[in-house]
Amino acid sequence: MAWWRSYASDETFSSSTLTILIGIFAVLWLLWAVKKQRKVAVPPLPPGPRGLPIVGYLPFIGTELHTKFQQLGGIYGPIYKIWLANKLCIVISSPSLVKEVVRDQDPIFSNRDATRVALAMTFEGADIAFAPNGPNWRMLRKMFVREMLSPANLDSTFSFQREEVRNTIRNLYDKIGAPIDLGELVFVTVMNVIMKMLWGNTLRGEEGAKFGVEFRHMFSNLMLLLGKPNVSDLFPSLASFDLQGIVREAKEISQSIERVLDYAIDKQIKSLAKAKEEGKPKIAQKDFLQVLLEIMEQDNGANSISMTQLKAVLVDIVVAGSDTTTTMSEWVMARLMKHSEIMRKVHEELTEIVGMDNLVEESHLPKLHYLDAVIKETFRLHPPLPFLVPRTPSKSSIIGGYHVPQGSRIFINVWAIQRDPKYWDNPLEFKPDRFLNDGYARLDYSGNNFKYFPFGSGRRICAGITLGEKTLKYIMASILHSFKWKLPQGLEIDVSDTFGVVTKKKNPTIAIPTPRLSKSELFIE
Repeated sequence: MAWWRSYASDETFSSSTLTILIGIFAVLWLLWAVKKQRKVAVPPLPPGPRGLPIVGYLPFIGTELHTKFQQLGGIYGPIYKIWLANKLCIVISSPSLVKEVVRDQDPIFSNRDATRVALAMTFEGADIAFAPNGPNWRMLRKMFVREMLSPANLDSTFSFQREEVRNTIRNLYDKIGAPIDLGELVFVTVMNVIMKMLWGNTLRGEEGAKFGVEFRHMFSNLMLLLGKPNVSDLFPSLASFDLQGIVREAKEISQSIERVLDYAIDKQIKSLAKAKEEGKPKIAQKDFLQVLLEIMEQDNGANSISMTQLKAVLVDIVVAGSDTTTTMSEWVMARLMKHSEIMRKVHEELTEIVGMDNLVEESHLPKLHYLDAVIKETFRLHPPLPFLVPRTPSKSSIIGGYHVPQGSRIFINVWAIQRDPKYWDNPLEFKPDRFLNDGYARLDYSGNNFKYFPFGSGRRICAGITLGEKTLKYIMASILHSFKWKLPQGLEIDVSDTFGVVTKKKNPTIAIPTPRLSKSELFIE
């Protein structure tokens, strides 16, 4: 021990070096303890099926994704994980867990897990639907809800809806007795309504019709691409290769859409400038493009919108309005054709509220309570987005006692919740009357009840609920009041569905219209 005594006699070593060694040891021990504590504290991932290497559970999914998810939910419970290729997905299907995501931890789960096609069609997420949670998104949503969807603007644009719905009624009257594809009928009607609302004062007559046809074609193709499984989304490391060419095709369609928008915007800007120069009064009946350009012209600093954002919002309106409204209209008609007694009640209400000598007007809509219940029940059984728009947490979190990693894809299975017998009596039956009873009468589309939220909930709830609800109800009321509908001989209604971005009917709904109103002149007004 002579060596120790010799060093120990050095006061510098004994006081400073020993202190440093003890300090280093203490830090190392503390780091080890913290690491061990964290390792123990992190809860496990949710349970789930064991997937194949690399491809995960993808080969077993097929097209009926919501049905497969329902089966897995029955095995693993209200929260489980599933690997779709390299993407960790977590499926949530109970009201209490939904509340944790969209209310208790809404700031963490407020970002979208956008696909490559979704980003391509929204100018890299410059819109409301796919923009990341932040100042730009909040500004856009506030502008859209308060300015574009204000009561004054909705009242102003209703005349555009009215004009196109009346055109549909006239066209149907010319096809009395012939089989009609209701999905195609409503799609054309909805797209014409949206085109008129977008630029009704900008593109008129043949020009407006031409651009409407072009837009319908482009957006139909874009929605098909949006529903295709894309290797680039499932294997992010392969995204730059675009192996299927889906992203390239989506960008080409988006560029074509942008050219149409640029033409309409340029024409509207020149028209507004000319009117201002000539001292003409502003048009009271504004289309959405006029509203957006006026907001852009105000240039309120942080609250101003760019031209890219303006175009992205217009795309949002077309995508959200056309596919969802078309799909839900077809589901409503299919359910009513299948349930003749419910159809009879709808007709009785329309006769009482509207009258057989009148066409449906905007003032009638708030009084059509039974039709409203029919539409709500259809949304319950057939929510247009069965998993809503997928979310992704901005940081790792805990839901239901399980670890949810940052960057995972969160599916909220509203389809399963709205069919769950724990929350709904006879959930697979089509019973609109349930929404007129005390138990469910207060349920609406606001997303405040986590047993019924077909438009989502929390800060990322659909921004266009007011517009979509009103448009759907007006189209349905008008078609149902003006005509009786029957199936072609030998044909039965099939209510099976097929999975996609929007859950559509597996087979088209074909029906034959006959006049219902008292005067033939009403059909040709």
